Amino acid sequence: METAFRVTSGRGTSCDLFSFHGNIDAQAEHLLKELPSRISRPVVRFDFGSTGRINSMGIALLLRCFKLIKEQKKAEIELVALNPMNAILFKMTGVFLLAKQVP
Repeated sequence: METAFRVTSGRGTSCDLFSFHGNIDAQAEHLLKELPSRISRPVVRFDFGSTGRINSMGIALLLRCFKLIKEQKKAEIELVALNPMNAILFKMTGVFLLAKQVP
């Protein structure tokens, strides 16, 4: 699995789609900071299927990104393809207060 973080994007019929690839850590800051400006639909879906490790800085960056999306774009945030470890991490750190996990 690749470790360098990158984001791919697309558009669904009713939502903006973003897929995360690699580890989410301090190196992801630039890409996560620009994400809120790329949101144009009322629902945004983030795919974590190709995500590796997420460290504490990565969690902080995700929380900041998701908070800005909720405040600035008033969009609902959906998370898909979370592995069990990341789902537990998101529950413990409050990510699920800003976003919901969907099948």
